[in-house]
Amino acid sequence: MIRACRSDEVKIVGVPMEDTLSFKPGTRFAPAKVRQILPYLEYNTVFGNAESPCDAGDAELLRGAPSENLAGVERLLKSLGPPWIMIGGEHTATLAALRALRPKTYVHIDAHMDTRDEWPPGQKLSHATFARRAAEELDLYIIYIAVRAFDDEELRYARSSGFYVVEGNRKISRSQVLDALSTSSGTVYVSLDLDVMDPAEFPAVGTPEAGGLTFRELEGIYVDVLLATRPPAVDIMEYSPINDHADIGGAKVVRLMLTAARILSAVTPRRSV
Repeated sequence: MIRACRSDEVKIVGVPMEDTLSFKPGTRFAPAKVRQILPYLEYNTVFGNAESPCDAGDAELLRGAPSENLAGVERLLKSLGPPWIMIGGEHTATLAALRALRPKTYVHIDAHMDTRDEWPPGQKLSHATFARRAAEELDLYIIYIAVRAFDDEELRYARSSGFYVVEGNRKISRSQVLDALSTSSGTVYVSLDLDVMDPAEFPAVGTPEAGGLTFRELEGIYVDVLLATRPPAVDIMEYSPINDHADIGGAKVVRLMLTAARILSAVTPRRSV
């Protein structure tokens, strides 16, 4: 149920943005599907039960106007303040969150690096370029976790920028992830693109890539990332309900969201009302 949230509550914010998709449509329906599923689950996480986050509603968007939409999402997130969990929507919306929070370190869990200079050719702002725009604009340090589908130029750019890359084209160990996270500093923002999972297990994304993590592998990595970095806010992006058979993926999204809510609520000091 959408209601006014206290400033210290963990808030879910829907961003049904889908302006620059490349392949399968449907991510704009993710916030609504998450709300549909949420009341019927047991609120379980690896830490036990979690409270359902306060629902702050959806950002108001203009279809096909990515720059204007990013500005509106940034204003909304600034007005709400962390802790928040942003539910997308295409991954471009993460740029608005980074502008709102202005972290020093950005952890990017994704099949893709999203650091192309242009995609498609001639387009500077899209779901495949936003991380590059963020690095240029905000002077971020980026940690990539489990990326497995990228252009050679993106990888050169990341390495020349001094970013940490944990590739996902082979088995990832927990020590690799923790070593990567040990290089973070300052305020950290964590973004999860669900296409990091194997499409055989989670096909409900806009740009599926062969291979990838199982849900259990992702859940373990996600918990490690959140506990190691203690971010004030996170997002979960690119869930596409129209590509989700029997809401199987949606149940996984909700569990990840509740895990994040449990950890964010523990990190955020509670204030008396």
